[in-house]
Amino acid sequence: MKKYSVLGNKKRVTMETNQTRLKVIGNNCIVRVTNNQGDIEVIGNDCRVEVKDNYGSINFVGSGGLVTVTKRWKGDRVTLVGPNCHLQVDGKEKPMPSYEAQLSPFSKELDDVIDSIFTFVMR
Repeated sequence: MKKYSVLGNKKRVTMETNQTRLKVIGNNCIVRVTNNQGDIEVIGNDCRVEVKDNYGSINFVGSGGLVTVTKRWKGDRVTLVGPNCHLQVDGKEKPMPSYEAQLSPFSKELDDVIDSIFTFVMR
């Protein structure tokens, strides 16, 4: 399977059919695909992913993202990680479980985390 990577802010990627692995890294990016049969991975804030027919998988990591899918087919997969991410399927907002990075469950303050990282780095 071919792999395409796009790196940079404010990039626009348009494809008719995606049968490959498409990876876009950057903020304020727009990805438009008519027919997705492969993998789309977007890492960045305030990005948009627009797919008409989704047979493959879409992975989005970042905050403030919008994933719009006109039609989902059996076996497809959509994953959103980050705060304020939205999934629209056929013009309707779909609730998705949102995952966010958390502090260590054993520390109650950010200072505890920073102190342990600083000690580890200094070794």
